[in-house]
Amino acid sequence: MPTPGTPLRIGTMEVTGRLYKSATSETRASDDGYVTNDLLDFYRPMVAAGTPLIVTGNLFVSRQGKSAGRQAGIDTDEKIVGLAAWARLAHSGGTKLVAQLNHGGRQVAKAAPGERIVSASDVREPMYGCKPSPLRRDELPGIVDSFVRAAGRAVAAGMDGLQIHAAHGYLLSQFLTPHTNRRNDDYGGSLENRARLLLDVMAAVRAEVGDRFPILVKMNGTDDLPYRRACTTSELIRVARWLQDFGADAIEISRGHYESWPGMVQGNYRGFVYNSVTRGPLASSSRVRKAAMLAVGPVMERVAGRLRPPTEGFNLDSAAQFTEVLSIPVICVGGFHTKQGIEQAIGSGKVDAVSAARAFIADPHLYRNVVSHPTRDRPVCGYCNICIASFSTTRIDCGSEDIRTFRDANVRRLSADELSITPADRVPTAPS
Repeated sequence: MPTPGTPLRIGTMEVTGRLYKSATSETRASDDGYVTNDLLDFYRPMVAAGTPLIVTGNLFVSRQGKSAGRQAGIDTDEKIVGLAAWARLAHSGGTKLVAQLNHGGRQVAKAAPGERIVSASDVREPMYGCKPSPLRRDELPGIVDSFVRAAGRAVAAGMDGLQIHAAHGYLLSQFLTPHTNRRNDDYGGSLENRARLLLDVMAAVRAEVGDRFPILVKMNGTDDLPYRRACTTSELIRVARWLQDFGADAIEISRGHYESWPGMVQGNYRGFVYNSVTRGPLASSSRVRKAAMLAVGPVMERVAGRLRPPTEGFNLDSAAQFTEVLSIPVICVGGFHTKQGIEQAIGSGKVDAVSAARAFIADPHLYRNVVSHPTRDRPVCGYCNICIASFSTTRIDCGSEDIRTFRDANVRRLSADELSITPADRVPTAPS
């Protein structure tokens, strides 16, 4: 029976365990997307703790696709230097680093200067309140090319693999979902058409990086869009099989769009709306919109708590359906934060590995604590979701003062040698 410490092969990549750091927006890059020492320092204790695999926060493949403030990018060759330092940091502790490639589509806090917010169709995004412009048919090859060029930079930077982000209602997910894709050309309508852009990206990226460079894909197990035309789990499984045929080496299963809130980040929500408006992604909204959100926030948080209470492994059942039909590894993210829950999920055979994001923010030594502490039973992350509520404006960190204190105590217990892990050189000052 596999355990969190059992190795796993993903394509040509040998990974030393089965508990991974899933992608999360760090809000620690420079304003124009260059890797900073602050960003590297965020990952340093995870590397020191032996985390087998880390997926970067979503790296924007183009200025148009930048979805958040202080988000790291992979859109220009000048950024390769910082990305390479990131890879060296990971490798210094034996960690595999996977670059997540993403285009935000309509889920963009603020359009980059000279760019417009785009999507498959002109369906308004309720969180940010923006109405995107539909991408023209002749613009789609440029979208594919932006992923291809980004993939080449991931290889040049020494990354161990890449992950195409087709989940969470970002651009590729927007094309998959009928609610956000109302096109009447060959990229809309049938599932085959709605999956065309994703498969175009998959095929072109595979041709760019060759057969031996690992490609993972993150996708929803459910769109979690009640009363809207969602992509069904059975449809998403069909897409996953096509991706496998096109050369994907692993699938990570998550759920939801931004407008699925609170489904995508199940947990506790007290203060979520307040923090989103005052120090998070909605801080740049209009005064009227912010006032309205703050007025209804407490009610929204109470309703969210009833609809989506904290649940460990809340995507496990849908992920298991992918495992049944795929021959490549299936990774499941969604609320994993306890030793028992992680071990049970991996040992159940429902998935090949599990990943976590919020739990690693609260406890960057999660992997070591799960694998090396036989009696460890205190979950560090309480899924208050303040870390998620603060992204795009405030650097990501745990929102609980008690947990930060507990985490810092764990950091001090690491040996001096482990704490001294550094990349070969510090990141140079990003070009102005």
